[in-house]
Amino acid sequence: MPILSFVHWLQNTTWAVALRQSDFFFPLVEGTHILSLSLSVGMLLMFDLKLLGVAFKREPVTVIMREVMPWSVPGFGLMFLTGLLLFVCQAEKVYTNTNFRLKFLFMFLAGLNALFYQIKYYPRMAEWDKPAATPAGVRTIALISIILWAAVITFGRTMAYEL
Repeated sequence: MPILSFVHWLQNTTWAVALRQSDFFFPLVEGTHILSLSLSVGMLLMFDLKLLGVAFKREPVTVIMREVMPWSVPGFGLMFLTGLLLFVCQAEKVYTNTNFRLKFLFMFLAGLNALFYQIKYYPRMAEWDKPAATPAGVRTIALISIILWAAVITFGRTMAYEL
């Protein structure tokens, strides 16, 4: 089955139509998606700003990581789940939307960036817990993270404006 046929079928399933036409649940899912994005990306932004050395200068990076991750990870999970529901409701329209594809690309790149950080730098994070000791590679990853998540949000918001 070609992808376009699949997404057409998906958005026309009984539960996708019911969610899309709901005056209560669709706005609830959409609002939750935006709020969970704020929670997840907002926490990551705080961590990235710490890595860049422009915020929380007196706090060790391990403390900031320990404080933001319990909020960011569930926020990301909720953002992913609600995003999936929003996709299913309008799968054909979204799948053919260039801004959605760009949003998804930048989200994928942000995930690779985070994975690279986790593999290369996270195991030695305690070694550079002092403010002046943050490696240049870590600062680069933090800057790339901010840029990628800004692109995800921008393309996600502009999806509604593509004809």
